[in-house]
Amino acid sequence: MSDKPAALWIDWARSLRSRTLAGRLDAELVEIHIGGNRLRRYLKSIRRTVAALRRARPDVVIATNPSLMLGLLLLGLRRWYRFALVSDAHYVGVRALRGGRLLQSLLDFHNARADLVIVTNERHAAYVAALGGRAYVCPDPLPDLGVWTATLPVPDKAAFLVCSFERDEPFEAVFRAFSGLPQYTLFVSGRYTRAGIDPARFPWVRFLGYVSEQEYYAYLKSCAVIVDLTELEDCLLCGAYEALAARKPLLISHTSALASYFGAAAVLTENTAEQIAANVQRAYAQRGELAQKANQWVAGNEEYMGERIATLKQVLRSLNVRLEAAQKKPVAS
Repeated sequence: MSDKPAALWIDWARSLRSRTLAGRLDAELVEIHIGGNRLRRYLKSIRRTVAALRRARPDVVIATNPSLMLGLLLLGLRRWYRFALVSDAHYVGVRALRGGRLLQSLLDFHNARADLVIVTNERHAAYVAALGGRAYVCPDPLPDLGVWTATLPVPDKAAFLVCSFERDEPFEAVFRAFSGLPQYTLFVSGRYTRAGIDPARFPWVRFLGYVSEQEYYAYLKSCAVIVDLTELEDCLLCGAYEALAARKPLLISHTSALASYFGAAAVLTENTAEQIAANVQRAYAQRGELAQKANQWVAGNEEYMGERIATLKQVLRSLNVRLEAAQKKPVAS
């Protein structure tokens, strides 16, 4: 019997999606997270990627995108090391948030040539298919939060804004919303300095900055309402998965993708200060009902994800069959 893993999963960062999905697929996960300037990161990451390929000799390589650089590197190495290339594409692995036409062209080039692109929603799947690529829809598996047991003594009416201060997040609208909710306390995760936020402008907001996983999940489990918002139409939010896994009242943006996937267990809002304020109060008032809906949603989602992952395993096996049927070439040393 071969000692090879079902697939080798390479991530040039640390992603909860990569960890949960790799585990469900029985794939060996290699996380390559290098600090320093860009040139140093790329050179060291490339060396470690090649070393992992030489060691594992995988038939299938799954690469988290971003990084697009990782995906392009593996496109170049695919024939040399004889593996099928699968891209696990986050939102920005399909649609460029910044960088304009050049970055989008590189994304399209990569996604059209990968053997398979795993996406989180049907619209991204249609976009990849229009490029001539092959796509498979698989949202994030729910994380197991049982290992995170710590809680914090926060006020009863505490809300937790899951935020990375990216340009698609209407965080200032949230801050304005809570300026009119003096009875509520708003905690905000993420490096606010990256967006040039001066905390003195919003003295009623408790900016946490970057926090450890343990502290992050302690706030998630302790606060009465979890808020995670975006202006992107086809983006499924990590904080939404986490909030429902914790059975917490959840407030999310009213986009078609979020409404269709999470809407049965969440409160939906427009991204205006007035609507956010009203819906925070609604989520708090309905917190008992929302906890029950979260339980029902999680049960149904586990059945759905079981089917999605079982089928994805079959698709990955079919890539192996195609690879074995291809013309044999000398293996790189």
